[in-house]
Amino acid sequence: MKQKKQQQITPENYIKNFARSLPIDKCYINENWQEFGMASIIITRKHKTEKYTIGIYLVDTFALGTKDSFYKFHIDKSEVDEIVEKANEAKMIETDYVLVHNIIYGANAFAEEHDFKTCKDFNISQYILEEDTEDIEFIDIEFGKDGEPFVIF
Repeated sequence: MKQKKQQQITPENYIKNFARSLPIDKCYINENWQEFGMASIIITRKHKTEKYTIGIYLVDTFALGTKDSFYKFHIDKSEVDEIVEKANEAKMIETDYVLVHNIIYGANAFAEEHDFKTCKDFNISQYILEEDTEDIEFIDIEFGKDGEPFVIF
């Protein structure tokens, strides 16, 4: 008689299938994101086990949308604190989820309208965000410079 092997779920599959069911804990953004057109965003979701899954996003609001993104899966609070502390060089402040949601999805939509693609890692880290539906309050944010893409080389 053959034994069935229990498949272990990968962090990527967990994030794709279950991350949105975890409550959002805290969100952070660099305080001068509008001035420089670059938003550094951290979103934390808390597991029942007191572990965290977090998404980290570098968002160009002037043209390119999400330039870089990565995630950390099932980490301790101390590691979350360490990541936020390291990011504090960018003067991170705690903020509302609705704001960071609108920045990320709005910047990505603006980028796509101008034929720019988001980074490939957003294919996984997008599942740490809520779906972009009408359930999330819309905030009117200006993208680009005077409505046009502004790329700095």
